[in-house]
Amino acid sequence: MTKRKLLLINKFYHDKGPAGGVGRYLVQEEEDLIKAGWEVIPFAMADEYARPSPYEKYFVKARDYSKPRYGLDAVSDAMSLIWNREAARNLEALIKETRPDVAHLHNIYHHLSPSILPVLKKHGIPVVMTLHDLRLLCPAIHMLRDGEICEECKGGQLHRAVMGKCVKESRVASGLAAVETFLQRSLRSYESTVSRFLCPSACYKQKYSEWGYPENRLEHLPNFVDLDFWHPSQIPALPQNSTKDSYIFFGRISREKGLRTLLDAQALWEKQYSENPQSSAPLKLRIAGSGPCSENLKAHVAHLELKTVEILGPLDISGLREALGRARFSVLTSEWYENGPMAALESLAAGIPLVGTNIGGIPEMIEHGNTGIIVPPRDPEGILAGLHEAVNLPLAAPDNARAWAEKNASRQKHMVRLEAIFNDLLN
Repeated sequence: MTKRKLLLINKFYHDKGPAGGVGRYLVQEEEDLIKAGWEVIPFAMADEYARPSPYEKYFVKARDYSKPRYGLDAVSDAMSLIWNREAARNLEALIKETRPDVAHLHNIYHHLSPSILPVLKKHGIPVVMTLHDLRLLCPAIHMLRDGEICEECKGGQLHRAVMGKCVKESRVASGLAAVETFLQRSLRSYESTVSRFLCPSACYKQKYSEWGYPENRLEHLPNFVDLDFWHPSQIPALPQNSTKDSYIFFGRISREKGLRTLLDAQALWEKQYSENPQSSAPLKLRIAGSGPCSENLKAHVAHLELKTVEILGPLDISGLREALGRARFSVLTSEWYENGPMAALESLAAGIPLVGTNIGGIPEMIEHGNTGIIVPPRDPEGILAGLHEAVNLPLAAPDNARAWAEKNASRQKHMVRLEAIFNDLLN
């Protein structure tokens, strides 16, 4: 029997650094589909972390858009961001060599660009795309302006993103992103090429529908977690006579994660206890991870003179598991339309209840009072009230969290559904 061929497209072909959760998903998807009998053909950017592949000669030049550049190279980067001719040319050659049956797109903007979509359409390849973020709707990936949710670009008002310097607080960067969004929306590049858009959260399915994407092609397919890797048995037990003395945030240290608000809530907890020692003593907040706001976070801890906050920095898996073993619960105080965050799934799978904000896809992952607590975003007092509730979660909450993950975030079940979607398009 001839193997079915999947063209797997993402700007990164690895799970290192900037690839984040999408990179981890991609690596696991490739592993599972190969086991299921598929031939997987990657197409990505040839950056320093790109995994070896027999098709790496088709990977496109790596470009770094995280730092400003000047001169001819900057002009070349700007043009490629909007329409990458090399990506279109290389994909054409790859398709001619491999003749894939179906394509699965992840994040292609900036580094690959919509230039590859007409190539897929020309060759009649059915296309599935997972919507990991909001970039196809708004030039600002997080839909944040001055730290607040903003949907002013809805209806094509993309100039508002430029006026508000919504991308990297730069009118130039915002202008380039707005041009890219305008071009793909005007040409209906994605709508005319993609047969099925996969939404990791019901929130994203609703949001893309509200902004004009065809609802009959939007499908809710929740993210998964490796239930064996994140099993409670992998979390080290505390020494005898020790108690869990903390709660934990782990993930990317960036503005949209709401960590400043969380620190403000912790400051209120410390103040509350100092004024009334009969009240609940604050648990230690431990923060694991790194990101663009790491130094700002440390400065805010110093400014608030917090005594119950420990910044752990980036941890390897054994260090993270040790930190989770000391935590009563984890916390995710995001202030943007978070999709299906991996940190939330990993926490629940490990039997760690979750305190999360009522925004985006986060509340879809919490059974309030059972597997965790839902709190309001951007509200230190509301978050503190939720932390108090979390301290008093039922003893069964860790088991409930694990049971929820087994029911709703199974890697095996996810891949069965994904493969069924591919086969449905092929048939």
